[in-house]
Amino acid sequence: MVTRDRAENRDGPKMLKPLVEKRRRDRINRSLEELRLLLLERTRDQNLRNPKLEKAEILEFAVGYLRERSRVEPPGVPQSPAQDAEALASCYLSGFRECLLRLAAFKSNALSIAPQSHLAGGGV
Repeated sequence: MVTRDRAENRDGPKMLKPLVEKRRRDRINRSLEELRLLLLERTRDQNLRNPKLEKAEILEFAVGYLRERSRVEPPGVPQSPAQDAEALASCYLSGFRECLLRLAAFKSNALSIAPQSHLAGGGV
């Protein structure tokens, strides 16, 4: 009995590692999707309309956009009230988008887990 408990504890981290890695990849993919949508909103570049755009391409677009922004608008320059309002609206939309992405991920996980746990639960 002691050896079985030790074997279960020893396999525990091995079983958690793929789950942790999957969650990390999901977070990266959600952030890249949000970045793609933000860049599309800001640049109107038609290449960004493709949801299957490679991750490296999204990052390249982001780097190019940030370089262009820093060249056009030096840091420390005060923004007009209209720019502040636009930034606030953009921030709100980003938060809303992130909330929807997290809700979709939660729903997907809940739907994949619920049938299994219901069957394993036996009966009430």
